[in-house]
Amino acid sequence: MPSSSDLTGAPFYLELAPPAGAQGQVETVYVFHDTGVLSGRGSGRFATDLFDLSVTLQGGGPGAALVSLAPPRPGFAPRRASFCGIVAGLRLSARPQHMPPVESFEALAAILRRVRLGDDAMPALVAALDELACDLSFAAIPRAVSDRTGRRRIRAETGMSRRRLAAIRRFRRLVDELACQTLPLSDLALDAGFYDQPHMSSACRAFAGMSPGALRGQAARQPLGHFLQDERLKTRVKHIINA
Repeated sequence: MPSSSDLTGAPFYLELAPPAGAQGQVETVYVFHDTGVLSGRGSGRFATDLFDLSVTLQGGGPGAALVSLAPPRPGFAPRRASFCGIVAGLRLSARPQHMPPVESFEALAAILRRVRLGDDAMPALVAALDELACDLSFAAIPRAVSDRTGRRRIRAETGMSRRRLAAIRRFRRLVDELACQTLPLSDLALDAGFYDQPHMSSACRAFAGMSPGALRGQAARQPLGHFLQDERLKTRVKHIINA
């Protein structure tokens, strides 16, 4: 069976459920490696209601690591250029109370360089991401407030209205369900909270820049045998997209 180093042989996107010790605000752990294939012309970054805490290495050389905490994105943003490099991080439903120490990101960047070079470092990378996820702390959930105050807090935290945020969360539920190939799109639309299939199609084009059928093709899980052998990781896999 191929080793986990085969994951570096071609562009891929890997998304895992968070480790058991992480706070509930940690939604996913992910790794994305590309050489301009998956992120080519016509692709872009999906709308999301999640924060993105990540470390990025661009290009093929050693390069400096870029650490960022990106806020939620209210809409689909086409890429101006293909992405070449590797990025790993966490997607969070809230802003962390404190940024982790610099040493955590330096260790992550060092492992990212090993993964990009093709050695068998994927388990170490996931372990480092898991440690980062477990070290994050978040502010206490605020007590109930008035409707007006709630709307103001949401806009201040996410940069979008409560209605827009609800629409993106509905779209994210759909993306999680699109990997199911047995249900017709019309049924998935109702299960995700859309009025009907045209309503779902409109949301997919606004938030992902593609039709539900095309999105389903990307969301479908690929055969796991090509990537990871660790049984502890297999049970956490949410999505795998590869070229």
